[in-house]
Amino acid sequence: MQQTSDDLLFDSQFLAKLEQLYLLSRKIFRGQHRAERKSKQIGSSLEFADYRNYTSGDDLRTIDWNIYGRLDRLFVKLFEEEQDLPVYFLVDASASMRWSSRENALTKLAQARRVAASLAYIALANLDRVNVFYFSSVLGADAGMARGKSQFHKLLEFLKHVPAANGATQLLPALRAFAQRAKRRGLVFVLSDFFDPDGYDEALRLMRYHQFDVHAIQVLDPAEHDPQLRGDLRLIDAESNAPLEVTSDDALLRRYRTEFGGFLRGLEEFCIAHQIGYVQASSAVAFEDLVLRVLRDGVIIR
Repeated sequence: MQQTSDDLLFDSQFLAKLEQLYLLSRKIFRGQHRAERKSKQIGSSLEFADYRNYTSGDDLRTIDWNIYGRLDRLFVKLFEEEQDLPVYFLVDASASMRWSSRENALTKLAQARRVAASLAYIALANLDRVNVFYFSSVLGADAGMARGKSQFHKLLEFLKHVPAANGATQLLPALRAFAQRAKRRGLVFVLSDFFDPDGYDEALRLMRYHQFDVHAIQVLDPAEHDPQLRGDLRLIDAESNAPLEVTSDDALLRRYRTEFGGFLRGLEEFCIAHQIGYVQASSAVAFEDLVLRVLRDGVIIR
């Protein structure tokens, strides 16, 4: 893997923002949410594991009143059966994700990594099991399953080192390999621009067939929504390196916006129809705003 030039995104200031995100998101991770995650196992799965601060909406029966009597603070007891949720992040590292329309601006891949790191931290802080994968035309190596905030630096180190570009986005073989590799079902976040020439339908259907709870985070550059280039142009495909000679005028740009808007609506409608969470993320938007919108829009919380 190669270390990227945007590793300063993962400095102490970034980590401080993640702590704030966890504090802001605690209200969303309520007791009802954890109740939906309970394991079917019995016995050892009922063992006490840890505490967390009480938040409005938690089941009062889970409060440790002995601690309240000593410290005058409310803590909720966490049990193994309430925590054992695998959360997987599949980050598209194809060539198109490494593109940016503006010099020194974040690439789509850099934004995807920031969002993945933020959501992974929140999941770890809630005692979920987390793993991260890179993919492009194939599924790459993974970070290994982690649990608890002490494991966050392990995932962060993995995210800092991006594999060399390896072909175009090919969702179906990458997600098929993931379904075969993942030992347990859980939440799956696919962070990609979804610019797969073979489409996204079959790959996402495969995830639902294997009973994963799938969430698509589509990361786009602002110029992909509204390109401003005009004149005689020679465009180079970021993934195939194929050249395309075009004359860009108002009529062509209007047609492009219509086609691109149709592509975005198609993906969103497909996700809604197949009970897949969908959020669109711009590489120009502050990642903390994106993460909180992901939470509030129900991509994590059902």
